[in-house]
Amino acid sequence: MLRKIVFGYISMSYEYGQAINTITAHRSAPGSGSTSIHADRPREFPLVFDFAQLWQHDLPLFDTLRRHYGQRPLDSFGGSYGWSVRYRQVEDYEALKMTRLGEYLDAFEAGEIKLPYLRHLSVNRAMPELRRYIRHPKQFGVNWAAHPRLDRLSGPEFFIGQQGTMFGHVHQDQVSVHVGFVQLQGEKEFVVFPPEDAQYLDIFPGRKFPYQLRNSRVQYIDLDNYQRFPLLRYAHPQRIRLLAGQALLLPADWWHTTRNISDSVSYSVRIVNATNIGRTITRHLEGIPRLFST
Repeated sequence: MLRKIVFGYISMSYEYGQAINTITAHRSAPGSGSTSIHADRPREFPLVFDFAQLWQHDLPLFDTLRRHYGQRPLDSFGGSYGWSVRYRQVEDYEALKMTRLGEYLDAFEAGEIKLPYLRHLSVNRAMPELRRYIRHPKQFGVNWAAHPRLDRLSGPEFFIGQQGTMFGHVHQDQVSVHVGFVQLQGEKEFVVFPPEDAQYLDIFPGRKFPYQLRNSRVQYIDLDNYQRFPLLRYAHPQRIRLLAGQALLLPADWWHTTRNISDSVSYSVRIVNATNIGRTITRHLEGIPRLFST
């Protein structure tokens, strides 16, 4: 286990080194000193705005996925940041006799059976050909981690889930990245907390990267459970309902979890630029002593 963690950390360190090189190149390039993300102005965030132009292909997203990736196994779409099929879902898919993406998409559109939440479909690692058809809103600003080799930082991903499915634990995304979300279909609820609410959220080390203190024991279903989590009553949650054709920009270190209000298809990308690069590097370095103490 320790060997896997150390290898993962070395790999991530290499990617962060590449990110720093990329950042240096951006800073030296003409006109690269500005960004539209002002994470130092918390009153402006979280930012919700209209945006229906993410998918630029002539074919709808599902048709494109079926044509190019329909025969791929479901568990092959995870990236460096997550798994498309979580370890608890393997038996669910086996019971449904469902192993391929095309089968999942057909069942999702038919809506006749209950499906697990298909999360973290990695664009960079599993579907790099789609990058050319994805357009980010200008409000997401400059992203110095956009290169595919920096997937552990940016990790653009698709999420497909039926009504009622949810992400689970309240969490922060790793190493102080900003996160941009675009809702392509249906409606999704975000419950977000400002960074200073960590003291009320019962934080614990993560399962995959235990040196990252960015996970809460509070889940979506616990948000009103003051008996189990008495400090929650002092937190400052905001509930945001994102409709199809809308986007959300969540600044670095905000805690969040989600629930699909209706059948939902969404996209997310993590962002590093001048507004958070210092914190990103600092958070990475802070993990070193925790890594070897686990």
